[in-house]
Amino acid sequence: MAFATPGRICGTRTRCEGSARPVDILGVPSRLYASDPVGPATSTATEHAVNPTSSAERAATLPNGSADDGSGYDAEALAAAFTHGASAPMLRQISSRLAKMRTIKGDLRVDPYPEVSEESARTVVDVGRIAAAHADLGDGEEVESIKYRVRGRIKSIRFDGLFVVIEDVKGHGLQVMFRRHQDIAVGGASFSANRVGDVLDIGDIILVEGHPKRTATGEMTLVAHSLGVLAKCLLPMPDGFHGLKDVDTRQRLRHLDIMTSAETKRLLQQRSHMVWMLRQFLHGRGYVEVETPVLYHGYSGAQATPFVTRSEALDQRLYLRIAPELFLKRLVTAGLADRVFEIGKCFRNEGTSTHHSPEFTMLELYQQMAGMGDMMRMTEEIVATVATGLRVAVPKFTTKSMSALIEEHAGVKVEQCSSEQLVAALAERGVDETALHDTTWGGLVCALFKHAVEGKILEPTHVTALPADSSPLAAVDADGVHGRVFESYLGGLEFAHGCTEECDPVKLLRKLDRCRQEGLSSSRDTEFLNAVAYGMPPTAGLGIGIDRLLMALTGATSIKHTQTFPLLKNVE
Repeated sequence: MAFATPGRICGTRTRCEGSARPVDILGVPSRLYASDPVGPATSTATEHAVNPTSSAERAATLPNGSADDGSGYDAEALAAAFTHGASAPMLRQISSRLAKMRTIKGDLRVDPYPEVSEESARTVVDVGRIAAAHADLGDGEEVESIKYRVRGRIKSIRFDGLFVVIEDVKGHGLQVMFRRHQDIAVGGASFSANRVGDVLDIGDIILVEGHPKRTATGEMTLVAHSLGVLAKCLLPMPDGFHGLKDVDTRQRLRHLDIMTSAETKRLLQQRSHMVWMLRQFLHGRGYVEVETPVLYHGYSGAQATPFVTRSEALDQRLYLRIAPELFLKRLVTAGLADRVFEIGKCFRNEGTSTHHSPEFTMLELYQQMAGMGDMMRMTEEIVATVATGLRVAVPKFTTKSMSALIEEHAGVKVEQCSSEQLVAALAERGVDETALHDTTWGGLVCALFKHAVEGKILEPTHVTALPADSSPLAAVDADGVHGRVFESYLGGLEFAHGCTEECDPVKLLRKLDRCRQEGLSSSRDTEFLNAVAYGMPPTAGLGIGIDRLLMALTGATSIKHTQTFPLLKNVE
């Protein structure tokens, strides 16, 4: 019997001419499947023989009306477009996969990239639930009266396609069995299970309906009745589907890394969960989330080199922000709320390392009627909240001055050292003296701390009494030497920086002028000074590096591991 000419697709349903009921992509009459085990099936697949028409005729009658059967590009053309270089074995794989896609489109007249509906997604069961629901099923037993729909990416294929293992988006795996010499429904046609290997490849995303069975070896299995292709994979997966080994490839093809590495997937999911927890924590304490410009005609707020661009519309130079600090302070001063925060991207046009990235994500917050001590406690509460959510144990924080830590780990009493002595101490540790020529005393102290101490602070620690010029816009201690500033460390990483803010507009003017002279800002930022001149209430601020905090809590060895798509040098 000839296959009926497909009509239009609506969601996952295709109405065939001569058919009184809509048929979905599995080829079974449409009905709403429950998320729980489905009871005895009341419908069967509509069976049709494969239409023996020509490839051109078959291509012309695809459900989406497309005449493209996949032969518009050969394997070499696709490899050139889809990869940075393909080997001969990869070209053979692509050719084989293209041939299978033509079989799907031509012989089966099924769109390998169908449109689906949310209603269809609700009929799909997490594969992990099947094993839980049938834990008491004995070896060799099956339950034909219950049907499930599952979807997942094919992880392995055995015995000419009769056994495939799929993995769903939650990382749960399930074996699917196609019984030899039995027909299954594919897109409304009856298709021999013996030919499943002719259309499926590792990496394909499929939708399967079947009943549960435990094999003689004790493995939970779904015996397939119907098969749908949700996405045909045209490129070969990494060997053994065990993941990528080359670090650059993992970061450049992050999507493939996520597909093949449970560790990468888990880390990025932890990042998402951490950001959610931070928002919940701050909203629960009355903070108002705001958004501030990423592009601006000036830069300041942190000691770093900016990225520079140009606006054609404004005909002027613009900068990617180094930090949102000045905008957030303006909002606090204006009284938008007495406490505000922002989670967003910041940029520094400087070197890269395992701890540094030109693009990174910051949480920055400001609170009226608070000081440095409040921000230290806030940091501890944030870390405790996130660590609990990630199921990580973190010891209590200790507090030590920067000078005490330098003396402890480097044996140098910086308070008694001149700039020349600090330069000598840095030179002993391999730092080029010429690079320190114009560095202030405070800058030399911070440099010595970075080279001799920073990586050794493994336990949670607040470092206090930093040199005043390390944070130009922070309030200064009565001694005039140290700032009301702290840095927080965990696992050898600085992840947080907080301070009591300088609120005196005249002192801020002097500080900004000094920053401009030293190249730390592009201008005075008159708008910011205008705001604080109206009266900035006593305020404290805190900045936390999202990427670094995740590194510290999960043990990730590089900041790039914590970023979904880290910045890499273009290979083209």
